[in-house]
Amino acid sequence: MLLPAIPEAAVWAIYFAPVASFVAIVAALRSRPLLAGRVTIAAVLVAWLLALWALDTVSGQDGEAVGFAPHHWLSLFEFEVELGVRLDGLSAMMLFVVTSISLLVQIYSTGYMAGDGGYARFFAFMSLFTAAMLGLVMASSLLQLFIHWELVGLTSYLLIGFWFHKPSAAAAAKKAFIVTRFGDFGFMLAVILIWSKTHTFDIFEINEAVHDLPQAVVMGFVLGLFSGAAGKSAQFPLHFWLPDAMEGPTPVSSIVHSATMVAAGVYLLARFFPSVHAAPGGVQTLIAYTGGFTAIFAASMGIVSTDIKRVLAYSTISQLGYMVMALGLGGYPAAMFHLFTHAFFKSLLFQGAGSVSHATNTFEMPLMGGLRKHMPITFATFVIGALSLSGVFPLAGFWSKDEILLDAWENDKFLFAVATTVAFMTALYMFRAIFMTFFGEYRGGAPAEDHGSSAHDTHDAHATAPAQDAHGGGHGGLHESPRSMVFPLVMLSIPAIFFGLIAPSGFFGELMEGALDPSLRHFEFEMNPVVMVASTFAALGGIGAAAAIYFAQVPSSLAIRSRLGPLPMVVERLYFVNEFAETGMVRGVLHGFGRGAALVDRLVVDGAVNGVAYATRLAGDGLRRVQTGQVQANTSLMMVGAVAAAGALLALSGGLIDRVSPGLVERLMP
Repeated sequence: MLLPAIPEAAVWAIYFAPVASFVAIVAALRSRPLLAGRVTIAAVLVAWLLALWALDTVSGQDGEAVGFAPHHWLSLFEFEVELGVRLDGLSAMMLFVVTSISLLVQIYSTGYMAGDGGYARFFAFMSLFTAAMLGLVMASSLLQLFIHWELVGLTSYLLIGFWFHKPSAAAAAKKAFIVTRFGDFGFMLAVILIWSKTHTFDIFEINEAVHDLPQAVVMGFVLGLFSGAAGKSAQFPLHFWLPDAMEGPTPVSSIVHSATMVAAGVYLLARFFPSVHAAPGGVQTLIAYTGGFTAIFAASMGIVSTDIKRVLAYSTISQLGYMVMALGLGGYPAAMFHLFTHAFFKSLLFQGAGSVSHATNTFEMPLMGGLRKHMPITFATFVIGALSLSGVFPLAGFWSKDEILLDAWENDKFLFAVATTVAFMTALYMFRAIFMTFFGEYRGGAPAEDHGSSAHDTHDAHATAPAQDAHGGGHGGLHESPRSMVFPLVMLSIPAIFFGLIAPSGFFGELMEGALDPSLRHFEFEMNPVVMVASTFAALGGIGAAAAIYFAQVPSSLAIRSRLGPLPMVVERLYFVNEFAETGMVRGVLHGFGRGAALVDRLVVDGAVNGVAYATRLAGDGLRRVQTGQVQANTSLMMVGAVAAAGALLALSGGLIDRVSPGLVERLMP
């Protein structure tokens, strides 16, 4: 530990710094966009510096929690809510990742979003999103975590639909919000279930209490958590929102869809790893196999996509599947290490995709080509990110991916085979993207359009008029991105290369396990020759296959496609999952359910209410005719009533009824 222990107020300041920038922009800086961007960068810089301090403090305690007491917030009968921060190895690592990526993305955005009419609004949303993600990872209470979980979903909706005037962006935002709600419903049930059994929201206490709860309760709780994690981390079958979310600005993809929101589901399972470990074995197997299937399923779609951002989106889904698989296999340190390294090289790759679209006005790789000569920094940094993602020694991705493969090798050979296949496919689709984008001859790009009106998140959506002319599509228009965009690329290349080298020391694994009960701490760094050789051959084989098909064209991609029959078409149609979800489920099942509910509402609910109203009106109409307002009629009715009353009294008092029907009065009025 290099510095004194961080006080609790400084940890809260990590959270409130971006909150303050959001409030400042909304309250006073909407008309001063450049200042809004600078305030956001300054706020996130403060949070990053404090996150480094927090990481230093936790490192000095071997990852164990710093003793911050929770603060009482609300009492309602037995319902008590406390808020607090939990600072341990897991949360400190996530604070460092979120603030590091966010800081570089804010800097990148000053160049990428320059000239956009919503510049200040963009930075306000980014500030709020960063605050929500920081609140999620530092929460000591499950309810506090859930609130920020939903706030992350809301802010991601705002960011994905930032260019809301584009129908595709608005639809993508709604799709992401609605699909993740399905997972969040299960998470909400888990929150209710565990509180009803433990009467606490404290995460540490919940992880302790699960050992004394019935297995059915623990299974229900963990499955609810997994439901939420599957939605946020885009695991099958709730994965299909993420590729469409690429309609948002590229800086959004670089933070939301690489290191933060999509990693929140993995973080949730890691935070409750003791509960996952205590669940019945079938639950852990379900988690592991869902992750493994998602990894290979998404990788196959990455191979056929022609949009470079969508390739990275499918890659993100696949790598999140790796992490989920590792957690299901008990590889908590390996999953967290891959989350850590993946955040940096995937953010680098997304920013690289934004850089090439800045020059070509498109994300379609068939319209690119030959960019390495015109964009050398973007090319070099993108290759570094791709090599790291592919798991090539000695880059960061090699170390983290090998730890996951080692857990699979030791626990489930079938999943090891799946994961190794995914490693091959990852290298194939990443270097396919490199050869199509940076090699060969430039194929013209796309023409620049008006602000925000392009079919993709391209720089033409925010370029100034002179920039549009420069990007207009010939060799002479190609150029390297501005320094504000190149600087983050270079900075992200450093962790993509070197951060994996901390693995052999065992420091990272011990730091992560400090957040767990001592009985669950089993980490020892290990290198298995079989795993290393298999992963290396898979990565190099994927790179070689991509070079043969997309560079040397021996065989050509068209020749391979012709031999595979309908399979390429099926994969390009994304296995018809969108059709099933949107046409079958939404327009079929959900719309049918909605129409049925509307019919019940109209015929039963509205029918009952309207029927009572109609009967009342009929009665009123009948009685209204009695009241004519004429004195003669009223006098006549009064006389009729008086005669009827006198007759009734006479009948009762004179014994007339008893003579006609003996005992009738006693039976009617006992």
